[in-house]
Amino acid sequence: MSEHAIDRILKDRKSGAGEAPAEAANKFYSVLNADGLVENFLELQFRNGVRTGFSYSDLQWFSWDPEAGCIDLEFGGFLITIKGRGLYPDVFQGIKNRRVAWVREGGCGMQDHDGNESFIEEITILPPKEFGEGAEE
Repeated sequence: MSEHAIDRILKDRKSGAGEAPAEAANKFYSVLNADGLVENFLELQFRNGVRTGFSYSDLQWFSWDPEAGCIDLEFGGFLITIKGRGLYPDVFQGIKNRRVAWVREGGCGMQDHDGNESFIEEITILPPKEFGEGAEE
């Protein structure tokens, strides 16, 4: 009897076959390329494993600062800063068109080399001043 697709996938995972290529580990963002596709959320992936999503409908403004090498975004009072290199024009334009699906912090400085056209050094989230006020202590 032939092996079912799911059985083959599970077997490959156990053996380590089919793992993502090394270049996927050095990818720091994903922009949708197919015509007509847009994202509803921008997912931020931190090196410690935390994932956070912000709705594009809450995006108030964003800016690119070439001297600082960062993109600042405001989502409903939260200031998000994406710092790195190779962010303009692809990531900036992708955000403008709601086509950036996710942005990932680099795991270590050794990923910042000429072989990678981009590198995300750090992602920070600064909540609004009143965020968390009135919570029980």
